[in-house]
Amino acid sequence: AMRIAVACQGLDVAPRFARSSSFMCYRVDRGMFADCQNMPNLSFPPAQLAQVLKDLDVSVMIVNRIDPTSETALKAAGIEVQAGTASAAARTYIGRTLSGTHEELEAS
Repeated sequence: AMRIAVACQGLDVAPRFARSSSFMCYRVDRGMFADCQNMPNLSFPPAQLAQVLKDLDVSVMIVNRIDPTSETALKAAGIEVQAGTASAAARTYIGRTLSGTHEELEAS
């Protein structure tokens, strides 16, 4: 199982990562959403937020736009950053991962 987080403003992907109101954390098991938890954005500094997300076992963060400092902090914590809409991006990521094309896309 893996956990995907989405930087949200209400039910939509937040226009900017740092100003998101919350993070929707989807647990994915065997290619399906197993559950979803909402974590309010407490406006932690980027490194602290990255650590909190890592402690929640988040391995992918879906964003619309993200500042370089936050992106660097997430990547340093081992969290992959993907841009796009929440459910579409999460489902696309899951599909690529399950089909084994993830590595091929990263290489191109």
